[in-house]
Amino acid sequence: MFESLKEQFSNIFKKLRSKGHLNGEDIKAFVRDIRLALLEADVNYKLVKEITEKVETKAKTSKVIESLTPSEQLLSILYSVLVEYVGTSSPLNLNNRFNIIILIGLQGNGKTTTAAKLGYYLKKIDGKKPLLVPFDFKRPGSFDQLIQLAKSNNLSYLDLRNEDPNSALKKIIPFMEKEDLNVAIIDTAGRKEIDTTLMEELKEIVAYFDKKEVIMVMDVTLGQTALDIVKGFKENLPITGGIFTKFDSSAKGGSVLSFRYATGSPIKFIGTGEKIQDIEVFDGDALISRLLGRGDLKGLFEKAQEVITLDESEKIAKDFESGKFDLNDFKMQLESIQKMGGLSKVFSMLPDPDGVRIPKELMDEKLLRRTIAIINAMTKEERLHPEIINASRKERIARGTHVSKAEVNQVLKNFENFKKLLKFFKNIDLSRFRL
Repeated sequence: MFESLKEQFSNIFKKLRSKGHLNGEDIKAFVRDIRLALLEADVNYKLVKEITEKVETKAKTSKVIESLTPSEQLLSILYSVLVEYVGTSSPLNLNNRFNIIILIGLQGNGKTTTAAKLGYYLKKIDGKKPLLVPFDFKRPGSFDQLIQLAKSNNLSYLDLRNEDPNSALKKIIPFMEKEDLNVAIIDTAGRKEIDTTLMEELKEIVAYFDKKEVIMVMDVTLGQTALDIVKGFKENLPITGGIFTKFDSSAKGGSVLSFRYATGSPIKFIGTGEKIQDIEVFDGDALISRLLGRGDLKGLFEKAQEVITLDESEKIAKDFESGKFDLNDFKMQLESIQKMGGLSKVFSMLPDPDGVRIPKELMDEKLLRRTIAIINAMTKEERLHPEIINASRKERIARGTHVSKAEVNQVLKNFENFKKLLKFFKNIDLSRFRL
């Protein structure tokens, strides 16, 4: 997501890098370009006006920092303003003995799947004892869907389909107490559109619990429509946060940048894929850093620590320093990247490598698996010394993996490109990415 906006930002700052000094006209042109980029990304037009006015004021009044180039200073200003509006990470308030999370939203926005993902996250990452509670009495199938997700992921659930809504509410906390659970995630009814009946039902559920999180679940592909929807809910309910689904899509993403401005509530989580574990805490700092081509090195290091052992990382670092980075190391890196969510996710967290081309073949997960298979078909000597792989060896490797000789050549070319990429990031001055 945000690829178009990220590319536009990159082009804007590329134009500024050649300038040793910025005058008033340069700043006006910069602000105009930022305004157009944000509007094209479907960001709320009132928010765009506020952002650009604040950026222009800061650009004209900020003290020049000699250690930064003019383009870096403008980037730093834009970063701070965007983070101010988007917000940083905001954890759920789960400090009570019995915690209640009420998920609301329209039908088809991924609310039920999100309930299961959130339960999985709270159990595995936060060490909570969650309870999934389907609560759409108008749509019996929703009970089956959430209960099946609970069963397949070893999560507790409460089936209240034979109760009326009022009596069902009264059974949630006693059940939590009996089963020693501490977080109930209530998957409320969804509708194709907002209506009075839906709002009255939701008001009763929300009013029943004294302390609760009321979380709006939205499909990020809805764009500005999502904000119109959330405003309708906000007029009736005390929304405490949002969760955006389909964050891995090619949506423009303007609604994400506009959510906090439009609702006064923070984004809590984002759904990043179809698997149960594909949910992440929303981090505004990291999002804006990635948008501006600065990467999210902190997030990347955290992911790497989850899947790469200390021995593996030390071996790769040692081999690379000594110039012995071989196809075994390349394969180890690719397997680790697979565990971290795939190359597209990893590369999205890296600073933009100017002048270093990231091969499209490495971004394709199917071709990534094929690359590993081709390396596996090589002999131990070939993996240690790729330079000995001549035409006849390539033909043998191709036959062994049922691919063309050209694909074997491409793997070797990608290996060389990957080494260049590692060299680029090894020489990075990380201080330039601390905004």
